[in-house]
Amino acid sequence: MTPRTRDEFLDLVDQLIFEIEEVMMCAQDEGDPEDYEFSELLPVYEQLSGDLKKLHAEVMQGRHVFGEDRDLPFMPLVNKWKQRLPFYNLFATLNAAQKHGF
Repeated sequence: MTPRTRDEFLDLVDQLIFEIEEVMMCAQDEGDPEDYEFSELLPVYEQLSGDLKKLHAEVMQGRHVFGEDRDLPFMPLVNKWKQRLPFYNLFATLNAAQKHGF
């Protein structure tokens, strides 16, 4: 579902933060530190988690501008790893709302 309000946008940001942190927590609890597949993506997940938290804060403080046909700043990183991000579609939906506004 495409966000149609600021609150729906924030809900999607929160969902993405949850998904990323869940993957990182599961990997820490069950993952093998030698697992190259995950270890390669761990810095990506950490970066995206931080970027999403920053975005959330900016929206809450009224410092974020929607629309203007601009991608979110972290989308180049998301697009680089999209084949390996299980929740890429959520990022794409978030970015579409960002680009077109409500």
